[in-house]
Order: sequence, then C-alpha cells, then structure tokens
Amino acid sequence: MATNGPDKKQRLKRNAIILGIVTLLVMFSTVYLMHYYGANRPTAEEPGRTHAATIHSRTVYLTNNEYALAFATHAITVLLIGTFIGTALKAKYTKS
Repeated sequence: MATNGPDKKQRLKRNAIILGIVTLLVMFSTVYLMHYYGANRPTAEEPGRTHAATIHSRTVYLTNNEYALAFATHAITVLLIGTFIGTALKAKYTKS
C-alpha cells in the first residue's frame, strides 16, 4: 500500500532526524579515532607499522588494520552525510 501526503512527509522527516543523529555520532567517532591515533601511535616507523599518517602536523605510523579502519570510517561518514542530505532534501520538498 503506497502512502502519500502528510504520512509520507512525516516518515521522511523522522528518518532524516534519526539519520542525522547517527551521522553525527559516526562523525564524532571518526574524529575521535583520528585524534586517538595521533596521540597514541609511534612517531617512528616500526616493523608492522608501515603507513605514515599526518595528524595535526604530527606523523604517526599505523598498522594495516588501523589504516583500513581509518579509511573505512571516513568512507562510511561521507556516505552517511550524503544519505542524510538526500533524505533531508526529499523530506523538505515532498508535496504534502
């Protein structure tokens, strides 16, 4: 059964709010992870730590898993931001 009108618009608004909150949480988690790596990872290359990452003018060395996690969290954040913007715009411009 297709829903239109106010019910659909309300559902889109609710989904946009929930998605916005989730997006904010993931964004803060990503920033926290980068700051954590910047403060707690070695500044000299060691065996197994081959990926150099510059975080606030400080170069730290990450393992393959840490590097992959950093990229994955950034990619998920970008996708969530895009999804949130799309959902919010759809909710705003859906005819009631």
